[in-house]
Amino acid sequence: MKQNILALGIFVMALATTAQAELKWLTDFEEGKKAVKESGKSLLVAFTGSDWCHACIQLEKEILSQKAFEAVAEKYILVKLDFPEAQDLVAPEQRVKNQTLALELQVAGFPSILIFDEKGRSFTRTGYQPLTPEEYLKHLEEITKPYNDLQSAEGEKRKDALLAFFRTLPGSEIEQNFGAEFEEFKKLDPEDKSGFVAEMAAAKALAGYEDEVGQHLAAGEFDAVITLVDDFIATHALEGEQLQHVMMGKVMVHVERGDSEKAFAEIDKMVVVAPETEFSKNVGEVKNSITEHLKFKAKAEAEAKELQKNPPVEPSVIDEAEAAENEKTPEADAKVEVE
Repeated sequence: MKQNILALGIFVMALATTAQAELKWLTDFEEGKKAVKESGKSLLVAFTGSDWCHACIQLEKEILSQKAFEAVAEKYILVKLDFPEAQDLVAPEQRVKNQTLALELQVAGFPSILIFDEKGRSFTRTGYQPLTPEEYLKHLEEITKPYNDLQSAEGEKRKDALLAFFRTLPGSEIEQNFGAEFEEFKKLDPEDKSGFVAEMAAAKALAGYEDEVGQHLAAGEFDAVITLVDDFIATHALEGEQLQHVMMGKVMVHVERGDSEKAFAEIDKMVVVAPETEFSKNVGEVKNSITEHLKFKAKAEAEAKELQKNPPVEPSVIDEAEAAENEKTPEADAKVEVE
């Protein structure tokens, strides 16, 4: 009897353990953030296309739905945001929320796994990996380690931990999402011995330069681009790929003007200043691409001019002309018969 009771107890405990292990995926980001604050865990958000994205379906089948992956619930609140083609799988209001969030977080591909801290700040991201569930859990540990190490780091180790964490983020996200931490780092490294503060300033200036070049090119203000390139090079200490990147502005101007000779001359200058970059090693392919682009552009412009000279007759006009001709034919035939 005691053995039966003991076996029953073990069976009940097993059922309880199984029930607790089942993963709970929320479907609303704000609900997930609220749960994170209450639990002290991090937030893992999966952006998926459940009925069209092959990699998403693989991720779900091979990893997320596997029992071995259930241990993820020990550290994370889970949210799954679906972007299906079928309209009935997600409520319209939730679909709008999901799309707005994806744009805000610059989610460029599916599936995307983003991890957030208790303040709702995304600090790392990944996607589908051809791994086992156990290996994927280790992968999550690896990509979150810089952030997690930062939480317990103090003193000189704090500065190193901040730098290691910043190196995992896109530059635009550092000041935007972790501005307080960046200010802390500057105080810990007042002379910028790491060079990271200067690196950030250069990246910020380069991003502004790219925006200006894009605006001038779109407006056809080519001389303004050339001036901008010269001024930027004169006021910033650039070398290697960064210098070539800025010099490319002049190449783009000459390509837009259809002048391959001047474009190639600028490219040759780019090779001279940094001969060891990937760009310099593949300069032949770059020039070939420009040549093909200009040929296509010239052909398209010639076809457009030809269409302006000889615009095609609209089908409706042809139909009306044919109808009018058909109406005349019986009358002409009748006149012939009478004669």
